[in-house]
Amino acid sequence: MKRLLLIATLFVSFFSIAKEKYKYVIVPEQFSFFKESNQYNLNALTKSFFETEGFTVFYDTDTLPDELLKNRCLALYVTAVVNKSMFVTKVAINIRDCRNEVLLVSEEGSSREKSYEKAYNQSFRTALTSLKGKINSFEMPANDKSSDTEIIIEKPSVLEDLIPTGTELGNKNILYALPTDTGYKLVNAVPNVIFELNRTTIPDLYLAERGMMDAGIFYKKEGVWNYEFYKKGKLVIEKVEVKF
Repeated sequence: MKRLLLIATLFVSFFSIAKEKYKYVIVPEQFSFFKESNQYNLNALTKSFFETEGFTVFYDTDTLPDELLKNRCLALYVTAVVNKSMFVTKVAINIRDCRNEVLLVSEEGSSREKSYEKAYNQSFRTALTSLKGKINSFEMPANDKSSDTEIIIEKPSVLEDLIPTGTELGNKNILYALPTDTGYKLVNAVPNVIFELNRTTIPDLYLAERGMMDAGIFYKKEGVWNYEFYKKGKLVIEKVEVKF
């Protein structure tokens, strides 16, 4: 009888563990396609949405609680993806786990507003609203909740041949070139697309776009890649570390 009771207790304990929900969400303080933290108040908007869904939400720059520092698999991670065109701003929200696997993608929010601020706010609100009530259904795998869990974040397969062993994921100083039909996409190790490059007839010179905010040229000079663009009427040249 005691043995049966012990087995039943263990079964109930295991079942309750397996059904535990995520309670933390990590939101970036700055989206990769913007140049400023909380631009257009979109990061605060995103954080507020997940708080209303019942999560404890931190920016990726915040000091995290001890249990989350010991086991980052206790949290879900939010990224945003922009699909831009000349007349339409489109945004989708991705929910990932600690292994960088996409668990859920929102509906694509879109706007034809000419104002960047209005367009992004409309698109973000639509995308976030489509996630309402869906994130709470996620259950943490039992082997991801122990404070002793060793966390291994695998590199996305598309970057396996590009990112050297030992490269820290999320390193903002190095970008990696992924070939496209017209040139390259430069991504960081998350991976988020930072630049889109289109070939010209001149070697090592590309037409470049960074999000919807900047457009300029990307070129190699004296062994160094540079991004050159105008900001508020002033010419700006930024050095970029990129691996082709």
